[in-house]
Amino acid sequence: MEPTCAARAMEWSIQLEMGLRSTKRGVPVKAILEMEPRLRQWSREPESGVAPYAMFGLVPGEDRLFANAILLRLADAFRGGDMETRLSVVRVFLSEQKHRDKKKRKQGKGLLSEARVANHLELLKRVKSVFDSGDSKSRSLALVLFGCWADFLKDNAQIRYLIFSNLVSPHDCEVKASLYATGCFCEISDDFASISVEMLFNIMNSSAVSLPLKLAAARVLAKCKSSYSVAHKAYKIGMELVQNSSDEDFLVAMLFSLSKLACILIPFTSYQVDFLLSFLNQERTSHVQETVLRCLHFLFRRGLWEHPDNSGLICGLFSIMEEPEISLAMQYKALTVLHKVLLSISPSSLHMELREFVKLLTIIENASQYPASRKSYLAIRILADLCCRMKDRADVDNVFCCSSLPSRVISVIKDHIKVLVMSLLEGCQNDLTICQELQGPLKILLTIVERHPYLGSLVLDNIKAVIEYLVTVTSTDRAVPSTLVAVNFKGEKQNSFILKLLHKIYRFLVVCLENLYIAGAINTEVFSKVNILAELVCQCSLIDCYTYTLYHLLLHSQPICDGLVHENDETRLGSCLFRCTAFVNKVLTGTNGWTAYKVGVHAACQGEWLLATNIFSTLMGKVKSDSCSSWLKALFHYAHSEGKIQLLSQPKQGITSMELMETIKFPLTSCDYMDDTFPRLAGNIDDCNYYDQLTQSHVAVCSSLKILETSGTSSQPFCFQRWFLSLRARVLENLVSVFKALREVSLNADWNFNQVEIESSDKLQCLKSHQDFTQISLQLFRLAEEFDLLRASFIGMDSQSSAVLAAHGLCCSVLAFAVAFGVSNIDQHSNRIFIGDKTSCNLQAFMIQNLRRLFWCVDHGTKASLSSLLNYFDPNENCLSPRPNYRTWNIGYKDREVLNVCSYAVSSAVCLYDEKIASRFTKNALSLLSSTLIKWMHIDFRIPKYFFKLRPFIRSELFVHNEDSRNGVDISISQGSHLTLNICLQLKNVPPNLLVKSTKLYCILHCSMSFLIPCGQILGHSQFGCEAWKDDEIVELNQKLFCHVLDSVAGKRRIGMHSRGHGNSRAVETFMDFRPNEKGQGFSHCSLDVSNFPVGSYKIKWHSCLVDSQDSYWSLLPLNSGPVFVIKPRVDQSLPTINSNHAGFPHCYIPEGKSEAEGVIEP
Repeated sequence: MEPTCAARAMEWSIQLEMGLRSTKRGVPVKAILEMEPRLRQWSREPESGVAPYAMFGLVPGEDRLFANAILLRLADAFRGGDMETRLSVVRVFLSEQKHRDKKKRKQGKGLLSEARVANHLELLKRVKSVFDSGDSKSRSLALVLFGCWADFLKDNAQIRYLIFSNLVSPHDCEVKASLYATGCFCEISDDFASISVEMLFNIMNSSAVSLPLKLAAARVLAKCKSSYSVAHKAYKIGMELVQNSSDEDFLVAMLFSLSKLACILIPFTSYQVDFLLSFLNQERTSHVQETVLRCLHFLFRRGLWEHPDNSGLICGLFSIMEEPEISLAMQYKALTVLHKVLLSISPSSLHMELREFVKLLTIIENASQYPASRKSYLAIRILADLCCRMKDRADVDNVFCCSSLPSRVISVIKDHIKVLVMSLLEGCQNDLTICQELQGPLKILLTIVERHPYLGSLVLDNIKAVIEYLVTVTSTDRAVPSTLVAVNFKGEKQNSFILKLLHKIYRFLVVCLENLYIAGAINTEVFSKVNILAELVCQCSLIDCYTYTLYHLLLHSQPICDGLVHENDETRLGSCLFRCTAFVNKVLTGTNGWTAYKVGVHAACQGEWLLATNIFSTLMGKVKSDSCSSWLKALFHYAHSEGKIQLLSQPKQGITSMELMETIKFPLTSCDYMDDTFPRLAGNIDDCNYYDQLTQSHVAVCSSLKILETSGTSSQPFCFQRWFLSLRARVLENLVSVFKALREVSLNADWNFNQVEIESSDKLQCLKSHQDFTQISLQLFRLAEEFDLLRASFIGMDSQSSAVLAAHGLCCSVLAFAVAFGVSNIDQHSNRIFIGDKTSCNLQAFMIQNLRRLFWCVDHGTKASLSSLLNYFDPNENCLSPRPNYRTWNIGYKDREVLNVCSYAVSSAVCLYDEKIASRFTKNALSLLSSTLIKWMHIDFRIPKYFFKLRPFIRSELFVHNEDSRNGVDISISQGSHLTLNICLQLKNVPPNLLVKSTKLYCILHCSMSFLIPCGQILGHSQFGCEAWKDDEIVELNQKLFCHVLDSVAGKRRIGMHSRGHGNSRAVETFMDFRPNEKGQGFSHCSLDVSNFPVGSYKIKWHSCLVDSQDSYWSLLPLNSGPVFVIKPRVDQSLPTINSNHAGFPHCYIPEGKSEAEGVIEP
């Protein structure tokens, strides 16, 4: 457990004292400067409460005592030190002032707040003595300190007088220091700011005051905004000063201050913009015009500008860009402001300003001649945003004539990319800069496609033109057209750049197809263009095997093949397969193992398991490291497992699956195995040995999991990988059980199970199979929830991996739904569907509700079918909105087969309504289950890309103390008592550049009588981490914690401690909230009612989560296991009764027949 600033306060105080007492030169100053980051961190840290005091062994108020001691030592050093020492002290407090949290400062919670500085008079006395007796420079430093201490000196009349009086000092350094202090006081004191405005006016209006002091006063005027009235007064005075001044430097400073004040005075924002525009239309210098543009950008960035007519502003900005004498930097600033103006106009009002932006087309085309400048890219962004913000396509057509604007923007982006590429080939810029600049135009194209999906084909055409350009100038066997510059591409640097660019275009194509799929704009034309693009790249002679594999797998991916099923040519596909096989064999026989590994990883992420199996198998014999060998073995076993399932749907007549598995060098295309009803259907469930193949596949996954468990270490635990493999293994295990039970149930499908006789052993066995089905359905449902939890437990996971896990989870939900309906039958008296017996009648409703929750905002047709099913089973639940998910549910176009399987299962279940005869219904229900399983076999499940990320991930560590334990291990209470705990929750492995910022942490503690630890087992915390996939209650704990977070966000009050029965046992749980500091550390305390627990040692299970600044929920896997506490027998501590005749003596026990003098004294 990392100590907090409060816990280290005594140590810091002693170190400062030792440094200040040192006689070595420079040591005191070094000791003072060491306090700079410490005070800065301490000021931003939450104030200590009961829990951190107890856990660090602190006396309440001890941190404040040492904080004041440190401040006093710094003040003493300022009073008795030389000028260097005084400067270092001022630097420490200036740094704390600069980095102070403004929100916390307004709440008065900083380290230098009035509530936390108890001895501010002593501080003031030491610094004021320097002010009274020092020279001009020392007085200036003292005034600066007064400004840094404004939080607790703002009401001190003596200090106020000193600041005001020194505003008219004859020494400029004292006036500047006093102005700084004035600005600090004006931010938090209304009455002080009101008086300061008048004095600042006098300073700036006086001819006797030097220009630097006037400029400093102008900057201080912007800080007079503690209230609306003060800001209004300062704004009026500032406007008066600007109109009466002719000095350019002073004008520039005042324009900035007035713009900052206008942010407080919202009604004056429009007036301020018009006022600034007046300086653009006059004959002003470039310095003034640049200042005006910066002020306009400041106002629009705050989103404060709302005006029905923007034509004057837009014309003024265009006038700047059209002047030939204006520099490119100025034109860029004008474009930046114009972009902000465009974003500030509401889409409904944009058509009124649309014709003003026609001038931008000419500027765009002129700017495209300078690709290295930022102006070119920004101009393209403005036109792209203009296209995207138009509500109606007709609005663009009416102004730009037949939608020429979108096509011209896309064409300009294409030309921009070409010129960027050529600038690299000519040696003007390095490849790293060009690659970074290429990301911008590609992102703009994605934005256009997302807003206007009908432009997808046009965008792909222009990307094709870029690729043709690259292929043409890079091909050595083709003549370069005369319009293109002949460039030597044999250099390694140029080839590397071309590969990087093709990789970026590949990622662009993947995201573009994803956006088009979400918008419902995927069609044969789009797939055809992607097909041409991929073939074009594959024909390039300079690409490597990895790049070829990227585009080839994209070309022959299942969605592309399905989209072009009527246009495929078997001869062409065969030649493509042969060429890709040659590429793969070449890289496998070569020495570049890293390229081969990347190809295998990509193949696994695309679901091409036969290719991945061959690559990982070959690489296993080439590596020398034990860790690398274990990793490749695990990948090989898993790829081999998935390959077996993949071959179940792709066997050729006369060839067994195992023969294919041994001879295949590249994955077979899916186009040869099409069916009218469903892609690649291999027949019914008895056509091949599904049971044996699934069993072998399950064994292979278990082997992969075992290898990682054996090779895992504390520094490399393979948590995500092992959890994912464990889930996959359990899915296959349940499917094996389903196939086994199906074979038993299918023999007795004609019976009515409600009428079964107990004497029939066959029928009893059939009923047992139904009970097994019920358990399998519930287990699959739990696996779906665990996949959802897996997605939420790894912060920073990429969207593609999240989509893959979502597909796995949805498949488990669909299988659970199909299994629940597959064992249904009808109660002939009520015509209601039940499972086995009437006590299990809620299983179908439960599964329907789960699927409806997943499809609530995704597929409205499937949601409607599920709602009708739920209305049949449980009408009361149908009127309720489902609970939200803690992860956004997204499935991409590559996993659309999962949605097809789900739609089939739901629609087939709806058709079961018409059956009234139990035997027919049961046969149809079993047929539904069998068909769903077969369709599930034809899904090419992919592995998450995150599977190959082996770096440590963010986890949480729990530290627990109670009153009797100082080390957090020996936690014990007496029987019948409540367990009171002090808790510290610490985030671990948080990267410094993490985009997710935690705002709050939550934790749940759970304990049950069933958690009793047998005698002899080692107690205390486990230091080897927690294997979440082996914890039976992690899903339940996380779900409870998520509900608690929802209640907290909704403002509902939730009882912190709950008790619920578990048969003969009893469980208790509690929830805690934490406000983390900068180290990701939070403290709290709680109480568990274990008064009814018997004597013994018990383990507490726990789980935690994080809510970030975007209100997203993230589960945190525990780094250590839960604490163990001991309940000891109650000791009777009541005092013995004292005999009144023997007061002050121990109680005497007088046996019968003895005299009082012969009594026995009890010990």
